[in-house]
Amino acid sequence: MNKPSSPSVLIAGSGAVRAHPTRGGPCYLVTIDDQNLLFDCGRCAVHNLSRFGIPVESISETYITHLHFDHICDLPLMLLLSWNNGRSRHMPIFGPKGIGAFLENGLRQAYVADIKSRTAHGKSWDGLDWDTHEIAKEGLVRETDSFIIESLATKHAGLLNYNYRIKTPSSKIVITSDSEPDPRLIEFCRDADLMVVECSGTKEFYDTQAWGGWHMTPEDVGRIAREAGVKKVVLKHLVIESFSKDPDVSEKMAETIRSLHPDGEILVAEDGMLFDV
Repeated sequence: MNKPSSPSVLIAGSGAVRAHPTRGGPCYLVTIDDQNLLFDCGRCAVHNLSRFGIPVESISETYITHLHFDHICDLPLMLLLSWNNGRSRHMPIFGPKGIGAFLENGLRQAYVADIKSRTAHGKSWDGLDWDTHEIAKEGLVRETDSFIIESLATKHAGLLNYNYRIKTPSSKIVITSDSEPDPRLIEFCRDADLMVVECSGTKEFYDTQAWGGWHMTPEDVGRIAREAGVKKVVLKHLVIESFSKDPDVSEKMAETIRSLHPDGEILVAEDGMLFDV
């Protein structure tokens, strides 16, 4: 690989399923040289990218972790608006099996009247289209002269579910999906400069929710980060905030992780955070 300029990671959406006044749904932008790599495209992704100075037509490639709606609901909008704004090439989209069917039904068929109207008035169909790469198994996803992207499949709600690791000659970034705890995440995150990791709530909170077993606790995150030697941990997908009356509930989860991984920097994500890696 050629050594690129220092990658950056923008937290475009730090929230989860429920609408939140200050948190968009899952969306993270990794920029390496002139490549804007989008990871998940949830609620408010398109709006927030614009807020933070990223035109949607500048997105180079898109990577989807899994097919829960909070991670993909803005993907049709991103493709339509980037086409409207002048994108003239197919968008590469990587994700689990089913992402192609989602786009066929949720975009091409759902917006057929809009697409026919615009193409009848001079818009090129080519600029709207996309190239789907459905990930059949974990491992190497993409390799270029500047970066390598790898995936790890973990359990989450019975879905095909991929965590992503982005490597350059000088840095390692991990963006987890929503996930049950999995000891293989330790090796996957080994020596990561930055781990953007889901921490949807505490064990006590999960015990009150039917879906609680689908996610990691602060203790799970802390152990993985410590054993992997992660330098910086950023907590995302903070579901508990939509249920708790404690304004400091996410910071308290971060404190738990700090107690388990005192050698790392532990932060609670906020929309608009930007990290140079």
